[in-house]
Amino acid sequence: MIKFSYNFELERIVEQIKARNAKNVGIQLPEGVRPVATELADAIAAKTGAEVIISGNSCYGACDIDDKLLRIVDILFHFGHTEYSGLGSHSLLSECEKVCFIELRSEVDVKPVVKTAVTELKGETVCVVSTVQHIHMLKDAISVLAQHGKNVITGKSPMLRYAGQVLGCDFSAAKVPCDEILFIGSGSFHPAGLALYTGRRVVAADPFTNQLMIFHGEEERKKRYLAVARALDATTFGIIIGMKSGQCNLREARRLKENAIQRGLTAYLIAMDEITGERLLAYKYKADAFVNTACPRLTEDFIQGKMLLLSAREFEVIIGQRNWEEMFNLRNI
Repeated sequence: MIKFSYNFELERIVEQIKARNAKNVGIQLPEGVRPVATELADAIAAKTGAEVIISGNSCYGACDIDDKLLRIVDILFHFGHTEYSGLGSHSLLSECEKVCFIELRSEVDVKPVVKTAVTELKGETVCVVSTVQHIHMLKDAISVLAQHGKNVITGKSPMLRYAGQVLGCDFSAAKVPCDEILFIGSGSFHPAGLALYTGRRVVAADPFTNQLMIFHGEEERKKRYLAVARALDATTFGIIIGMKSGQCNLREARRLKENAIQRGLTAYLIAMDEITGERLLAYKYKADAFVNTACPRLTEDFIQGKMLLLSAREFEVIIGQRNWEEMFNLRNI
């Protein structure tokens, strides 16, 4: 099998298939580990005799269960995420007994990069958070920080399984009194969100590369303030309904449309599975800006583009229902 520094829990997968006498098995993996999908499918089939179907669709989180594949298999293994109770009744697929979450825990030691990060941590009290891939090593990180004289604190989202765990749409674990935040994990998606929704300085430490990135709350927020300012003169809005299994918020979209109409604005409801600039371009001749009721972090993907995409809370600022200071919230953003 292609070497990845993650635990794919093959034995557990085989046990689940045999226990359920499953004949048709689905596997859904994040893009970064898809090169291993065919070899994983071969291994599962060899050990169980089951037919394995690989999802070729997106895998952004527990909000993005491949519901179409789920309908035709006996069990679906969703990799890289945990179940999330904050999705609401419109997304029961995430809690369906046919869905089995494989967390893809990393086997890479986090202590070296935490030692590197100590030099960039300026405050005395540090909040430590991570994604589920490294959550089992949070104690090691806390130990290293304590050895260097840091007062370490972390919180827990009531919607998530583990203390210190964050999602791209739930940063409740960082809602604690601290000077700055240490995020352990890869990429800029989570640390940028942490900075945006806490307003604090975030040091992102990547255990795979031993590299650091720094994010500042004020800088991240300025980007969103500018986006809202650009939309202040808009009169026609496209309100997007996300059609992914855990992102469909029709009630919210209808509410925003009604509020827009009450204020003399024009609004259209647009249902989309994948929300991209290319797809929105077809409506640009009519809509001055778009409002996103699906994944709240999608708005940040459109900062540099021609399409102006706002979050629901940002739209409420425009129509006078919310103050500028109220745009950011740590949970269910």
